[in-house]
Amino acid sequence: MLASAKMSLKRRSIILREDEKGLSEQIKTVPVSSGKASATPQPEESSLLCGFFGWSPGWLQVFNNMKAFMLCFVLLSIFRGMSFSYFASMVPSIEKRFGLSSQSIGTVRAMSDVSQLLSALVVAHFGGAGHRPRWIAGGSLLVGLGFLLMASPEIFFPPSLTSSLATVLATSSDKKEPFCDAGRNGSSRAASLDCSKSDNDRIGPLIVLGFAEFIMGLGATTASILGMPFVDDNVKNKNTPLYFALSFAGFIFGPLIGTALSAVFNTIYFDFSHPDFKPSDPRWISAWYLGFIIAGLGVMVMALLISCFPSVLAKTSKKLPAIKMEHELQQQPSEITLNVPEPKAPYKSPPVTLKDLPVNLLRLLKNYTYVIKLFGQLISAFAMSGYMSFMTKFMKEQYQLPQSIINLAGSLPPICGWLVGVSLGSIFIRYFKLCPRQICYVMATCSLLGSACFFAVMALGCDKEPIVGVDDVLDPYNMTSADVCMNDRNCNCLDFQFSPICDKATGKTYVSACTAGCRTASRINSTKYYYDCICVTQQNETSAPPSFELKFWNASTTISNGGKSEIISGVCPKHCSNFVIYVVVMTISTLCFAFPVSGVLMLQFRIVDVDLKSLASGVTTVVMSAFD
Repeated sequence: MLASAKMSLKRRSIILREDEKGLSEQIKTVPVSSGKASATPQPEESSLLCGFFGWSPGWLQVFNNMKAFMLCFVLLSIFRGMSFSYFASMVPSIEKRFGLSSQSIGTVRAMSDVSQLLSALVVAHFGGAGHRPRWIAGGSLLVGLGFLLMASPEIFFPPSLTSSLATVLATSSDKKEPFCDAGRNGSSRAASLDCSKSDNDRIGPLIVLGFAEFIMGLGATTASILGMPFVDDNVKNKNTPLYFALSFAGFIFGPLIGTALSAVFNTIYFDFSHPDFKPSDPRWISAWYLGFIIAGLGVMVMALLISCFPSVLAKTSKKLPAIKMEHELQQQPSEITLNVPEPKAPYKSPPVTLKDLPVNLLRLLKNYTYVIKLFGQLISAFAMSGYMSFMTKFMKEQYQLPQSIINLAGSLPPICGWLVGVSLGSIFIRYFKLCPRQICYVMATCSLLGSACFFAVMALGCDKEPIVGVDDVLDPYNMTSADVCMNDRNCNCLDFQFSPICDKATGKTYVSACTAGCRTASRINSTKYYYDCICVTQQNETSAPPSFELKFWNASTTISNGGKSEIISGVCPKHCSNFVIYVVVMTISTLCFAFPVSGVLMLQFRIVDVDLKSLASGVTTVVMSAFD
């Protein structure tokens, strides 16, 4: 009896040493009792196949791999990433089109953080245990709908005479531009905008834009929370940094494409007309909505493609061998399964309920390494969020350059710096096989260098150039009683009729031709010239009385072009040599912040339990949305 028991134990140990393939072949040769296996579909025949609503043709299985998924995921990220740079480039046009302030635009952008704050934990908890590609696809459809809704105010709220856009429309042609006219009666001055009505015109577009941003943030949580854990579970550990870098490629090339689209659409007037001023004029309003339509349609198409992928990729999954073994063993008699070790992972994730959420959250928050990493990531985001949202507007106001140059210089170098930083960081981590502690050292060093660059650019600003009719009066919207030249000359100008002109001889900008006292104008080779400007003092004429002197300038003017000042339409250019230095320093800063990005994600997935990967991404999203 003892000998037979030893023989049985020896045979059982031999079975346990069988490799996976040999074990599977051995089990398949055992006859199945009661035909149970034949009634149950194999993993490859059901949920491991690419398909669309139960339709799983054979030719579609060619794309059942991580390369095809990454192609779709990167394209989805490109269409999503287009909105980051595109929206920032179109902020000036959106503000002028609907009369919104920067505070209102900031409120609109914050709506996506609100929706992510509300949905991140739910998506991470239930989506992490569900069919992740379909969750990503469903959320992306919401993002596409949000993009289309973002463009809809152009249709729902057309320009009206009571809107803040009326000022621009009233001066969009030579015939409507008011000049200095002593014979104009008071009724013409009363034609100024009724600003009390403009507030009502802003509420509708603001609500639509805010709701669009809300559902965009709601849908974006699925891809940002579930995408990286899905990739990590379906690639080899040694290839994880490269796949993470490839995942970020969409968010790098997306803004590049968004910048290119904004450069094109910034040359198109919002109603496709041809006004009498150039795109560099402050009155120009671009066709801002076209880019959102393209991004929305692209996101929806890629969402439908991603929905075809299975919950586990058969050719690359780390868990598939154990999954297939367990599925086959479940169909065999109990005598055989007693000799087989327990599989590492179940075929399907166990179902989760809402009561499991606080338990898993407590497990995650007890991981002090993860909490410290999250706190450091939050501090880094503080430095980048506000700057990235209003970067292009800041540069345009600070350096007074054309929008096309701002879009190019403000988007292309930082994005290239981000691309180089992520790529070099991923290669660096993979080549040296850095452990979590070493990755933390890299993160600290890069954050220190990036922060130093942010502090350095504080000294690279430019002096503000005052505008006559704005900075020399107490209230630009009520200049009737102001002691300025246009009132002494009885020009009867409209209050704050913004149609700027430039005196090239002195570099002064006047808020309108009427403010400068101009009586006539003519157009030569698409450039508009103004004449008989009595408030622009010239040395070959009698100097104006002291009362005509403006607050910020002396009344004397340098003579050019044979004794006459050359006055043209538009704002006078600002000459500031700090712009190039500013772009270079901020590009270096972006490279430093991007270098450890792949390591940050790897660190997050390695320091938490396997079943908490998606929840860790969800908590990170919640914290970033709440405090960033």
